[in-house]
Amino acid sequence: MSSANSDAATSADSGKKPVQLGDFLLTKKLGQGGMGAVYLGHQISLDRECAIKIMSRDLAKKPGFQERFLREARAMAKIHHPNVVSCYAVGEEKGNHYVAMELIAGRSMQDWLDQLKIIPIADAVLVTLVCGEALVHAHKLKMIHRDIKPDNILVTKTGVIKVADLGLAKATDEDMSMTQSGTGLGTPHYMPPEQARNAKHVDHRCDVYALGSTLYHMVTGTLPFSGDSIVELITNKEQGKYQAANRVNSAVPERLSLMIDKSMMKDPAHRYQTMQDFVNDLESLGLASESLSFLDHPEKVVARRSGGATQGAIGGGMQTRVGTRPANLPPATSAADVQAKRTSVADADKEWYVKTLDSNGRIKIGKMPTGQILAALKTDKLDPKTQVAVSKNGPFLPVAQVPIFEDDAKKMLTRAKANSRDQGLKAAYAEIDKQYGRRKWWRILERWRDGTLGFIGLLVYLAAVVALVVVLGWFVYSSWDAIAAKFGLNG
Repeated sequence: MSSANSDAATSADSGKKPVQLGDFLLTKKLGQGGMGAVYLGHQISLDRECAIKIMSRDLAKKPGFQERFLREARAMAKIHHPNVVSCYAVGEEKGNHYVAMELIAGRSMQDWLDQLKIIPIADAVLVTLVCGEALVHAHKLKMIHRDIKPDNILVTKTGVIKVADLGLAKATDEDMSMTQSGTGLGTPHYMPPEQARNAKHVDHRCDVYALGSTLYHMVTGTLPFSGDSIVELITNKEQGKYQAANRVNSAVPERLSLMIDKSMMKDPAHRYQTMQDFVNDLESLGLASESLSFLDHPEKVVARRSGGATQGAIGGGMQTRVGTRPANLPPATSAADVQAKRTSVADADKEWYVKTLDSNGRIKIGKMPTGQILAALKTDKLDPKTQVAVSKNGPFLPVAQVPIFEDDAKKMLTRAKANSRDQGLKAAYAEIDKQYGRRKWWRILERWRDGTLGFIGLLVYLAAVVALVVVLGWFVYSSWDAIAAKFGLNG
């Protein structure tokens, strides 16, 4: 960074007066990272708050890095996704290379981990799904993050989840070593082993590994790998040995633990080959909540609909945190508003006619209140083909088509599909076990046969020897007189 940059930083840090950088006023320093300093800024032309990242002097000195920084930041600006921190502008002013980004009140998932120690499983899966879908969008645009970690996953006060630094991580990767503060190779605890070997030649599967490691940390409260030094940490990653998530936290379902294992395979060829595959498997569990339970805000949003629909951009997030919500954003849709719309369709005590099939396949119609139907859906006590109506004469509709039951019915269907797959796997494994059992008994019989035939063969051999000795003895005995006469042995 040039002396002008240093002066600008000093002036902004002092808080005496804002420093102008192009269309932006820098009011105060908010943080420091491996790329450089982060400042609270104000965009003059659009009259809005933002975060300004100014490249550090060490990176600015590297040959060609300034051009690469601007190229990657401009690529970042092309990503428009409700769960990716927006890039407002990229530029250079008096030797200061900067990128201006969205600024919203909030905290990082690392902050929440520090406070809660372990993130509730439903919340952790929700965060992972939202980030995974954002990364699917980025990967389609040929963008790789390469530094996914809890500190780069941001949550606004109202519960909007955002991925930060998408695009900029790639720029820093190519020129920073692991020995530097805020390593550009990605955070060693979350990055895959191949990224430590050669950060320039990783592909989108490195984001799969890092997101899986982040999910592991959220549901267990611990990192999968550790070491007294970076070299020891990377060596442990190369070995690929760590304690499964469900062994660290028994509340983690086994299938979720296995999915985390697959995302963190040391060989990229053995991982999920696309982020979409990872997202699809997590979605099939039906574990994700719709909003973050650890947030308590009157305008908390539904972060993600069941079935995979991510909500539009309502607010945003950045590593930088401020205490107020920008006035120029539209009011957020609250979870209470969403629930009110649902309950307007039917009161909690309203009774419905419910059409089901009994064990013999015969149609059965009964009456159930709304609350009882919701409870039955959540506990899988209703068949996915269940239909409901407000009148005994109908018309009956599939329970998933009735707004008040829609979300729980879809979750039930997802669980039913997952259970069906599990049953198919169990049947396959049972058949394998049966085949193995049959082969086991056949091997025992073969060994017995071989052993028996071997024993019989030994008896036959011994009998033949004895018979030969007896025959020779008899021959000598019966021929003794003739032999003695011939050789004069009778003397």
